[in-house]
Amino acid sequence: MRDLTSYIDSNVEEYLEDLRAFCRQPSISAQNEGIDGCAELLKSMMDKAGVDADVRRVKNGNPVVLGKLYVKGESGCLGFYSHYDVQPPEPLDLWKTPPFKADVRDGKIFARGVSDNKGNIIARLEALRAVRDVQGEPPASVKFLVEGEEEIGSPHLPSFVKENTDLLKADGYIWEGDGVDEKERPIVTLGAKGILFVELRAKGARRDAHSSWAPLVPNPAWRLVWALSSIKGPDEKIAIPGWYDDVVPPTEDEFRLLEESPFEEEAEKEEFGLKRFLRGLKGVESRKALYFSPTSNICGFDAGYKGPGTKTVLPSEAMVKVDFRLVEAQKPGVLFDKLKNYLRSRGFSDVQIINYGGYEPSKTSPSDPFASRVIETAEKVYGLKPVVWPTSAGTSPIYTIKNWMGIPVVSGGGVGYPGSNIHAPNENIRIKDFIKSIKYIAALISSYKP
Repeated sequence: MRDLTSYIDSNVEEYLEDLRAFCRQPSISAQNEGIDGCAELLKSMMDKAGVDADVRRVKNGNPVVLGKLYVKGESGCLGFYSHYDVQPPEPLDLWKTPPFKADVRDGKIFARGVSDNKGNIIARLEALRAVRDVQGEPPASVKFLVEGEEEIGSPHLPSFVKENTDLLKADGYIWEGDGVDEKERPIVTLGAKGILFVELRAKGARRDAHSSWAPLVPNPAWRLVWALSSIKGPDEKIAIPGWYDDVVPPTEDEFRLLEESPFEEEAEKEEFGLKRFLRGLKGVESRKALYFSPTSNICGFDAGYKGPGTKTVLPSEAMVKVDFRLVEAQKPGVLFDKLKNYLRSRGFSDVQIINYGGYEPSKTSPSDPFASRVIETAEKVYGLKPVVWPTSAGTSPIYTIKNWMGIPVVSGGGVGYPGSNIHAPNENIRIKDFIKSIKYIAALISSYKP
């Protein structure tokens, strides 16, 4: 590793220019801006790293870029998942420099998508190129799966995976990539919660009415308030019968990881302006709730007049968006049916339910050999014991690889840090974290044995 590390240190400027070039190319999936151009640019960058790349067109969707470096005589294969699409950069007036300028200042690179997820893509390609330049062919084959729709919910990834399982087979996948925490410790995450996202709609009169008609004209906003209150009460429990039937509690190993992992409760409460968490949860019980509890959350409610001053109106329509976070082994399709049947049984058959889809939850066991390798390599390269989370409170399409193909998936060795401002103005990464990520991936590739 000494020669490999020295080689990486001597090529930092080239790596930075490659990353800046990639970040200068917009790829906003929500606005369909720059997608094809970014996919083609990524293919050329894969070619530069010696990867056989292919831009695969997806019907009614954004291209998927597949890459492979095949090593003869070696049966092992290491997979990498990433996404080249980024969030919209708005509000633009809050950026200190244009979001696609990829400005370098104060030891950081500022650009939309530099942390989520373009920095990780380039770090992985540069790491592979470094291994080949210094050590020759890697000890195992390497595959890249890079989609262009993660920021809009990966609507076409499930069908793509089902249609291309042979092309995607590997011993294990490194997912998007975490980074380091406040104390510079590397973060490794072994899974993600699932999600079910729905919209509830209610209608009353054919037009808005004066609020004096409230004794006679039904108010759709109240219909939704009553429907929502029947779904979850003040105890934070979801009241739909059978909602928790398939829940698998954390294993002893997973619970041990929760106990060992840091959770800055007071700092988090201060960040949110809270004196206490819901239900007064503290310590490991708060972490257990965050990572292993199903949730029901109101994302947005729309009805009637919302402008300044007063308007005595009785709205004719109302809408609410709700997400449900799922834990092992809940299925979004099964739970959508439970939700639909429950609302009907409670007298809300007039409420329209729109299913925006969902992800299955997915986890890799801490004792899995692939997970152990990722964790051990992180400790060697970063020189600190990694923070290992058995799952995340958020959601990612990990299930397409882990659940459907039976391949372990682990996230680690990423370019981010707590101040990366992911999805926000002035998104950035520190240059030192970018270089450390290259060294980590290079170490993982060069030492990989199935």
